[in-house]
Amino acid sequence: MQFAILIHDEPGSAALRDEHRTAHLDYLKAFDDQTLFAGPFTSDDESADLGSFRLIEFADRAAAEKHIADEPYVIVGIQKRWQIHRWTGSVPYTWRDCPRTEGHVQALFHGLDHTDNMAKRAEYHDAHEAYFNEHGDNVIARGPLLDDAGSGSVGSTWLLDVPDLDAGRSFLEGDPFYKSGLYKDVMFHRWRFGRVFDRFKV
Repeated sequence: MQFAILIHDEPGSAALRDEHRTAHLDYLKAFDDQTLFAGPFTSDDESADLGSFRLIEFADRAAAEKHIADEPYVIVGIQKRWQIHRWTGSVPYTWRDCPRTEGHVQALFHGLDHTDNMAKRAEYHDAHEAYFNEHGDNVIARGPLLDDAGSGSVGSTWLLDVPDLDAGRSFLEGDPFYKSGLYKDVMFHRWRFGRVFDRFKV
């Protein structure tokens, strides 16, 4: 099963994050075979890390929860709040082979739907897919967030590769799902590849 895991840093934890960064990176490196993408989401100017985002494979939700519980940042209290959702990718890439343009920045969108969302998803599905196909060079990963049974969509998450964050926000605002008001809870942040998953080593 694939899972989208969004973990928030606690306010004022930057020094503690720096202190435990090596342990965190070593921990993630042990999961590289099953990791599709992993890295921090940050402030717009990348001066502060705000949390972590991972697309990763586990046998079940219990294994995903254990992965978080054993995370060094969680153990020492840097991260205390998270969301776990089943996820399925709509494009086949991982950090190893995804489209990416040197000099671009990456951005994370994570949106949870309003209740009674399926009719609106069905209505705008074709337009949403056409929009993403038209902008495929900017899409690193995308797909629906699913309920625990894996049978219904509860939101969406994307990783984008764009010239700058303004271009990323313009992309978001042009998406038919977004324009239709599908999402009730929207997060859009700068994101970067985790140090052990960055082929450009930036």
